[in-house]
Amino acid sequence: MFKNSKIILILVTAMNLRLAITAITPLFSAIQQALHVASAYTALLVTIPLLCFSLGAIAAPKLIQHLGILPLILMTTGILIIANLIRPLTTATMLLGTLLIGLAIALLNVLVPTMIAQVTTTHVTRLTSYYAVTMNVVAAMGTAGAMPLAGLWGWRAVLMGFALPAVLTLVIASRLPRHSFHQQATTTPPLSLTTTLRHDPQAWKLTVFMGLQSLIFYSLTTWLPTIFQALGASDTTAGTLLAVFQLVGIPAALFLNMFTNLRQLLAGLLVGYLAGVLCLAWSGIGWWLAAILLGFTSALIFTLALTLIATSSQDVATIANRSAIAQSLGYLLAAVGPFIFGEVHDIFGNWSVVLMALIVLMVVTIGSGLLVAPSSK
Repeated sequence: MFKNSKIILILVTAMNLRLAITAITPLFSAIQQALHVASAYTALLVTIPLLCFSLGAIAAPKLIQHLGILPLILMTTGILIIANLIRPLTTATMLLGTLLIGLAIALLNVLVPTMIAQVTTTHVTRLTSYYAVTMNVVAAMGTAGAMPLAGLWGWRAVLMGFALPAVLTLVIASRLPRHSFHQQATTTPPLSLTTTLRHDPQAWKLTVFMGLQSLIFYSLTTWLPTIFQALGASDTTAGTLLAVFQLVGIPAALFLNMFTNLRQLLAGLLVGYLAGVLCLAWSGIGWWLAAILLGFTSALIFTLALTLIATSSQDVATIANRSAIAQSLGYLLAAVGPFIFGEVHDIFGNWSVVLMALIVLMVVTIGSGLLVAPSSK
């Protein structure tokens, strides 16, 4: 029963990891009109959290070591609640709230794999899949419901409503004993992040894999609608295709449980990547296939990356360090990806070079995954 309570806490924590970042994008027009800001300002509402993911994750292992997992969850979810409530008040609090949300989620991104490693050693992949599904479902529901709810209650109320999962997390965490997630006893002091970077090749391999798959996902999320429009799709169709790209990720994470050979899975993911890009050239049904294949593949490879981090060691402190490094550097890479591809498009005047670069990155990503994936789970 106690173990089930900790699993519930993990899944409820996962509800917070994308909602406040991805579900705000449909409200950009309303925010611009109400606060009298330009599109560059609203773009910061996505860029700032990605940069926070990079910077905030670095502090997570030391905070876990000094505060403990449960106290850190209580502190982080408290910050999330406050940040979501103050965000829609003014232009200044919008940026401050977004900054706090990004830092809080950055800590949770590292905390969740660490919690999973403590809860189970035999069902890590399954629990990671459930965590990823929960995260995607809540984010998709928030994205789909943001505009209709804003029409009923206003966009400010919707943004404040994004605090509800954090409230639920805080309530559940506060009911667990303080030492529910124990501090693992070790015969040697935990390595610093700098030491891990210098002497842990596995951390670097995981970082490259996490970073490249994140770069591909956020680049596709940013530019797919524009690419579809350039290929002849209407604005409405392009927006619907992006929604499909996001929604197919909900069940994708569960498919990880069907594979015992992760190297074979990586080969299948490469096929999904390449077939998705090639389908872009086939107008009509090809665009829908591209959205489905690219969305499904991107979601599944993200879950695989989390699983590889959570199963990379038997030592919780090592997992926390590797998770922090992989996510901090990985999200830093992801943050610059959309900008670089936008510049490449401006230089060459078309999306062909961007798509070719993405194909190369997809191949390199799968290659980096093969370096860290065991032949069986």
